Amino acid sequence: MRFTLFIFLSFITLWARDNPFFPSDPNAQDMITSNHVENLKPFSQQEIKLPNSARAIKAITISYQNLDGSIEKENLYLNNKIDWHVPFVISHNVSMLAASQSKKKSKTINAKFIKFVPNKKSMRVITKDKMLRNFMLTSPHRIVLDFARETSFRPKNFIINEAPFKKIRMGKHDSYYRVVIELDGQYKYKLLSSEQDIKIVCF
Repeated sequence: MRFTLFIFLSFITLWARDNPFFPSDPNAQDMITSNHVENLKPFSQQEIKLPNSARAIKAITISYQNLDGSIEKENLYLNNKIDWHVPFVISHNVSMLAASQSKKKSKTINAKFIKFVPNKKSMRVITKDKMLRNFMLTSPHRIVLDFARETSFRPKNFIINEAPFKKIRMGKHDSYYRVVIELDGQYKYKLLSSEQDIKIVCF
């Protein structure tokens, strides 16, 4: 009986993966997200009027939803005298960001056999090389793309600083090269492929 149990356990270990806590398919990786999809209008501005008894502002609390659907709060503690006649205005002025980005001319990053063209929250990747896999890594958030090519080059680094993209790193492996696109925060992404290029869209 003991010999039979020993043979069974030995057989099971042959089929076990080296690290059962790491996905066997890196393309299947994704962040845990809520399955509740909300179509929200962009926030622009909100006016808040306090009652005529108000004489000081003590704190502001903002409740927000994260990328994974969880809800958190940010507290800003104040202690300032106010005039209740004047309303508070909460503003999210995205037009200022758009204006600053429009002044910047997006530059094409040319690495001989592959090109990168950032444009707002998307990036075109132009290459004739076959993409083998793509996945997201965190801390910091970055998109990893592997392309098939027998070549040799020194590691390359390109600074972008055009939200949401910060920089691009390239490195050579045995039969492929890896492109790592570092982001400025937490995002999800999708790929739109065509015969001419690959488009990365962050959201």
